[in-house]
Amino acid sequence: MLIECGCTLVSESWQVSERTACGFVRVYDVYEGEVTCREADREFGLRPGTICLFPSAAPYFLRQNPQKRLFCTFLHLDIAPFLLRRTAVLEAPAGSVARGIFDALRAGIQGGGERVAPLLSDAFEQYCAGQGLFSMPEGEIARALRAMAADFQRNWSLTELSALAGYSEAYFIRRFRAETGVSPHQYLIGRRMKEALRLLWSGATVSEAARRCGYPDLKAFSRSFRRWYGLSPSQYRESGRLYP
Repeated sequence: MLIECGCTLVSESWQVSERTACGFVRVYDVYEGEVTCREADREFGLRPGTICLFPSAAPYFLRQNPQKRLFCTFLHLDIAPFLLRRTAVLEAPAGSVARGIFDALRAGIQGGGERVAPLLSDAFEQYCAGQGLFSMPEGEIARALRAMAADFQRNWSLTELSALAGYSEAYFIRRFRAETGVSPHQYLIGRRMKEALRLLWSGATVSEAARRCGYPDLKAFSRSFRRWYGLSPSQYRESGRLYP
């Protein structure tokens, strides 16, 4: 599911520091720039002409040369309950499926046709799934993940989730963190915040986003949103600024 998208030349100060699993997939169609990606066991540069997918279930860091800034079309995708555990780099020559999708996406964004973006992002997500890039957690953790993804407004208790998986609470937490990179509580809040971002980006009011994300208390929603993204829901909604 598309959270947000854009086509941009990033600022000189741009960087990405995902010290824990962020829960969504960043996708960059790289046109220009000098950017280094570092993850647990490797470091590499982003190459123009490739499409890079950054993991939802592992930490990573992106740094650019401010003299050679990143210019890209980007997607933020919520692929729950599936996971991407490692950065994937797709070669995307002219005539390939991935290149066709992103060329159409860039044209739609630049031409003001944002309504086509969710359709094209869904097509790209299905293409990646068909290439075997996404995985489902092993064992009974998948059952709990499906339940949380399907009903993220609910205040799931640890007792309920561990019972779904058939594990003790302590073992469930260890297995869940090993599979997703975060605790069950962090995963649930992150799922709500991704949905909030998607709703606000698509034009929902702050109160509507709060309600649809399971927050009857608007102040509690705003606190969570600010803690997660560093700005209030109204600031995000009014700024119209998107960041890769």
